[in-house]
Amino acid sequence: MSVLLKYQLKALFESGDLMTQDSLVDLIDSTYNPVLVAGTGVTLNTVTTPSGTTVTINAQGGIPFGGLTTIGSSGPATLSGAGILNIPIYSGGGNYTNTTPMPQSFPGTGAFANIVAGTTFTDQTFTEMMNAMLYPTLDPSLSNPSSTFTLTQQGLQETGATLGTLNFGATLNRGSINPQYTSASPFRSGLPNAYDYTGTGLPSTVPSTSTSNAQTISNYLVLLGPQSWTGSVDYDAGVQPKDSGGGDFGSPLPAGTTSTITRTITGVYRVFATTATAGTLSPQSLQSMTSTIQVSMVAEVPSGPKQAISIPAAWSTITGLKQFSPFTNQFEVVPNGLAAFTVTNENRNSPDGTSVAYKLYTHNGNTIGARQLQFTT
Repeated sequence: MSVLLKYQLKALFESGDLMTQDSLVDLIDSTYNPVLVAGTGVTLNTVTTPSGTTVTINAQGGIPFGGLTTIGSSGPATLSGAGILNIPIYSGGGNYTNTTPMPQSFPGTGAFANIVAGTTFTDQTFTEMMNAMLYPTLDPSLSNPSSTFTLTQQGLQETGATLGTLNFGATLNRGSINPQYTSASPFRSGLPNAYDYTGTGLPSTVPSTSTSNAQTISNYLVLLGPQSWTGSVDYDAGVQPKDSGGGDFGSPLPAGTTSTITRTITGVYRVFATTATAGTLSPQSLQSMTSTIQVSMVAEVPSGPKQAISIPAAWSTITGLKQFSPFTNQFEVVPNGLAAFTVTNENRNSPDGTSVAYKLYTHNGNTIGARQLQFTT
């Protein structure tokens, strides 16, 4: 049985209709029914959706009131040309949908505090509040561009030797915007525009938009002492970094140049010593010409060749002698040790045929066995 509106029940009783069981039930239902009752010529309809409830007031023959103010609704009331007033009522509930995975646990702490203390809210929708709690704005991490500059033949090289090829390589790491979010590029800088070099045999500038560049020098003659080359990369400006909400984060990186990197080879002369055969001065491994010289001398034989070492005159001054002791397991100073060696001048040719001055130290004492010596500077 349909529920009669209260004004309809009143009209029945005023016309003399008797109270019946049915009419009493109608009265009770009308009194406690949650559906709003408008009055004569006015009907109320409700539509409930996940975003709230809309109440439609339909007045036949015109609006029976001069105005209506809505408070706490989820949107403005609208009036149609047919005299229908639509009032969206905020329900305070409904379903929340967001297909983006949560970036972190709620509520989070420290850097992950989704909503910080002191924040106030005005007319926030349910969706806005849920996004504020579960999807805070996150900032990307920015790393600046950097470059590499390599030389495969670094370190000590024999003076006067010819190196068939010196191989240089340079690269640009454009840095990063991580996560990229909505930035136009995941890179902090733009593309390279030029590679800058210094040093014998290299071009000063190589225009290029590639992130790598290789250069070679053929038949390079090693000189005495350090020989250096440098490399750096010029790059274009980067894009505007964005945060997780699509807003600007920081500023675009301006065009610039990476830090200069230096690569060096050092030309040295070899030391020669009787470390393989008595009477034969064998070439030793290359070492810095300011360092102590360590050699393992072969044993002398009676009336045979003496232990000897030939040191470039350009070497730092030799000031003393040490000998390895198996008892202390270390090198011990030999008092007046250099006096046991006679020093004479000689010349030796470098690999390119250049005559180089040397000092020859020849043992002048009694026959002695194999030993490890250090000629200190």
